[in-house]
This record gives sequence, structure tokens and C-alpha cells, in this order.
Amino acid sequence: MSPVTGAAGGVREPRAVARIDEFLPRFAREGFSGVLRVDGGPGGAIWMRDGLVVAATTPAAPGPESLLLRSGRISEQDWTEAYAVGAPADRLAAELAGRGVIGVAGLEAVCLAATFDAVFAMVLYGIESCRAEPAGAGDRLPLLPVLPGIEAGRLLRETARRMAYVATWRRLGMSMRIRPVPPAVPASTLLGSDRIRRAVMERANGRRTPRDIAFVLGKGLFAVMSEIARMVEEGVLDLGAPGSAPGGKTPAPEPAGADPGGPADLPRRRPGTSRINEVLAAAGGGPITSRPLLALRSLPRQWADDAGPAGE
Repeated sequence: MSPVTGAAGGVREPRAVARIDEFLPRFAREGFSGVLRVDGGPGGAIWMRDGLVVAATTPAAPGPESLLLRSGRISEQDWTEAYAVGAPADRLAAELAGRGVIGVAGLEAVCLAATFDAVFAMVLYGIESCRAEPAGAGDRLPLLPVLPGIEAGRLLRETARRMAYVATWRRLGMSMRIRPVPPAVPASTLLGSDRIRRAVMERANGRRTPRDIAFVLGKGLFAVMSEIARMVEEGVLDLGAPGSAPGGKTPAPEPAGADPGGPADLPRRRPGTSRINEVLAAAGGGPITSRPLLALRSLPRQWADDAGPAGE
């Protein structure tokens, strides 16, 4: 296990901060294959193969399974049946597409969206350290990887773009600890027919953070935060007080099983840990290279006909 950076020996505060714009390009140049274990609030993992990012997961953002199931793209029964056959042989993606429950292009979009969203969430909450675990014999990738992978530069540019939006939301009072609520004066006429907007409003009950809402809806964290920011700016939604319910009361706990995403609150991001200026500088310039994603191109073309964008 190779440490990248972390807290200085014997020093508890301030903790050293790992810069994704430094360690990710370095491992990409080295053609690294393995897992980067990211520590932070809450951290996560980034899988790489031959210097390309093939998957990323974090408790702070929904993964491919949540995006597929919670959004209703596929049913629990279809997932269970495909998983039983495809997971043991590392062919879950091919099994899902082969059963016709989701198109190839739609599945690719979901897996790509989940990877971008996970890296964004890790940077948003703050990365404190990173440990590299080189791939060993018998090591397996996550069940729904992005193959052949995403270039580090592309991933950094997209993360920087999203963090730039986060910087503009600060003037609205946006943070990951907010628990949005409907406004005191209903503004239902401003909701229109947008499904995600209405879905966010229905889940904004003063107890859920943006991360909680993302898990409940099966939508990307960035997509949910973007919609909340727009709704707040238009007066359709109030941010509420961090950690409090409407009327200043202590929020009631969610019913058991209401949110599969886990704890309702996560640690506050430390100022400066996003390193957005450094990320922007490191990621600037150069076109985004288009690459095939999941290794399913040999499957019949008609399986992709019903695929739609993931939207995250």
C-alpha cells in the first residue's frame, strides 16, 4: 500500500490535504492499475486500469446501482435476475443489456455519470489523503465499470467545471448541510411540469440534505444540487437552516429504511480543501477525447435503440 499524502506525523490540525490535480495525473502518467483509497469526509475509492479511471464510488453520491434502481430505469426483479447470472462472471453490464431491460447507450451514460459524480462529491467534501493499492492477481473491478476508461485530464476538467458552479452557489447560502424546505408562501405555479423539479420539492421536507435527496431520487448529486440552486434563486424553495427543520425545530429522524443512502448528514467540508483554483489550472486546455465506454460494442445494435441520456 503506497501512501500519497496525509496528516503529518504527530500533528492533528491542520491536516495535510491531498490534491487530486496532483496525484491523479501522476498515476495516469505511470499507467497505474489498482485502487486509490481516498480519505476525507467521507472519502471513497477510484479504480484505475492502465492509467485510465474506470470507476469511482463514495458514500456521498449514488452509484450506478442506485441510479438505475431508485430512478426506476430498471426494476428490482430485473436487477436481481441479471445480477445472479452476470455478477459471478463479471458480466453484469452485458447481462443487463442482453435482457433488454436497458439499452447499451443508456447503461454507458449511467456508469459514466456515476463516476463523474463520485469524483465531484469527493472533491466537494474534501480529500485529506490518498493511498494507492496496486492491482494484484485475482483483483476484480466494480461490477459496472467504464471501459476502457476516462482520461485523468477529462475527469479533472469536468470536476473543475462543476466546482466552478459550486462557487457561484455560495452567494445563495448553498452548502452540503442545508435541508431545503418549501417556501412559506407556496410558489407551485413556478414548478411547471419539470419532473425532477417536482420530485425535489416533494422530498425537500427540512430533514434531507442534497445528498439524501439524490439517493432517494436516484439522481446524481450534482444534478440535484443544480436544481436546488435554481429553485432557491427563483423563490420556489427555501434553503432552511443547516441541521434544523421548519420553524427552528430539531429535525425528526427519517423512518427506518426511508433513505438507502445511509446517514442523513456528513462532515462539513473544510475551507480550501476543494483546491478549485489548482484544479482549474491543472485541467485547463486541450480537447476532451471521446472514448468508447463499456465494452459492449459487440452486442447487437438494436439493444441501444431505446437508450436515453442518464441526465446526471
